[in-house]
Amino acid sequence: MANKRGLSGYSRLKKAELIQLIETEPEQVEAEEEAEPEAEIPPPPTDLPPPLIPPSPPEPEPEPEPELSIPPPPAIPSIPSISDPVEPPNYWPWSQQDEWDDRKVALQVKSAMEAARSKDIAQATVLIDEVGPHLGNRSKLIYPIGALLQRIGRGKAVDKLLEDAAGILPGDQNVITAKSKLRP
Repeated sequence: MANKRGLSGYSRLKKAELIQLIETEPEQVEAEEEAEPEAEIPPPPTDLPPPLIPPSPPEPEPEPEPELSIPPPPAIPSIPSISDPVEPPNYWPWSQQDEWDDRKVALQVKSAMEAARSKDIAQATVLIDEVGPHLGNRSKLIYPIGALLQRIGRGKAVDKLLEDAAGILPGDQNVITAKSKLRP
């Protein structure tokens, strides 16, 4: 009914208000519509100065970020592998294995010296080659072992022994004594 009377623009009204509009005379509705003139908004005056907008404070200059110095990564130490065992410096003509106790070494060297003194070079060679890999870092044995090697005919081994010992143990009195007695 509201649509037939041309009241379609009033869809936002409540049901009771729509019923009241439908029941009134159509002329009254039109008169009420005409009575409510639309209010015009006057244009703003043009002679006014533009509004003052306070200037925004200048943005502070950003502080330069401190330079971070990153230290270099630490050097990673190399870990010796099981296949490449680290051997201590060796001046003996034999590569060193487990070190024998002093008593066992002394008995073996004495036996080798007695064999060499009795001109049993083969026995002296066997004995010295048996004890040689177990001498360890006993620099006090450089002279007796050097003398024994000299007696069994290994002069080049004596030269290398003295040279290596002097390089590894500079200033060692046992090396100096052996060199002065074996290579005067």
